[in-house]
Amino acid sequence: MANLDMATLAAQYGYAAAFFNSDPELKSLIQAAVAGQWSNEKFQSKFMNTNWYRGREASVRQWADLTTRDPAEAASKIYDKKLELSDMATQLGLNLSDAQINFYATEALKFGMSQQALKDVFGGMVDYTPGNMGGTPAAIEMQVNKLAGDYGFKASANQIKDWVSGMVTDRYTEDNLRDFMRDMAKSKYTGMSQFLDQGMTVRQIAAPYMQSYSNLLEVPEDAIDLEDQVVQQALQGSPGGPNQPPQMKSVYQFERDLRKDPRWARTKNARESATSAVMSIGRDWGLVA
Repeated sequence: MANLDMATLAAQYGYAAAFFNSDPELKSLIQAAVAGQWSNEKFQSKFMNTNWYRGREASVRQWADLTTRDPAEAASKIYDKKLELSDMATQLGLNLSDAQINFYATEALKFGMSQQALKDVFGGMVDYTPGNMGGTPAAIEMQVNKLAGDYGFKASANQIKDWVSGMVTDRYTEDNLRDFMRDMAKSKYTGMSQFLDQGMTVRQIAAPYMQSYSNLLEVPEDAIDLEDQVVQQALQGSPGGPNQPPQMKSVYQFERDLRKDPRWARTKNARESATSAVMSIGRDWGLVA
């Protein structure tokens, strides 16, 4: 018989894997259970001996007392908690059944789980699928992608997944991500550190270069990618001198270099510039009135 994986074994114990992943001690417990393929009896014994469980033992006793003494009050609390958790699940784009919501509502009351602990559990259930999220994760994904684009940061799917999960569960804030991306940009674009420290993004700093690019090479500005080689050369610059960090090109130098680009010769700008130069020479020589 094949060994049961974490999700299957956790379900056999009556829980979802996300429940264990929400706490380091419980995560270690379920990993040991998977490695040893523990029986339900062994698992329950180990589970009830954890600091996590012992710290909630009073809550467990109180809940057991309430369900015995006043089942109607217990049912009312479960109903209210289900409404709260249904709303949380909807915000996170989770499609949970009534039975699942009922289970987590009961467990939350039984173990006295905090709002953050529940958010960690539900956040662990979010299955990140790029461009196909719902609820709060979809809004956070858009926010993360925009932030990455503003700082010229090429994030992998795994990085975005971690950031979305982290922001959903409040492990990260937008400021945390902004600080990280700003530091990454400072390491890549050493010549713009002072502007980044002032709160500008890479895209804002690159705007004058991209506008010149658009005007001179007659390319729509929204078609110019921040990762374009010409733009990158301007932003990363060249060494400013011995033991000096690279400096960004001046916009003036950038425009001079653009006029050396083979694409410049094919523009209307180049033709008009050439015609103007010829007319000027003609006037100087008295050939043109």
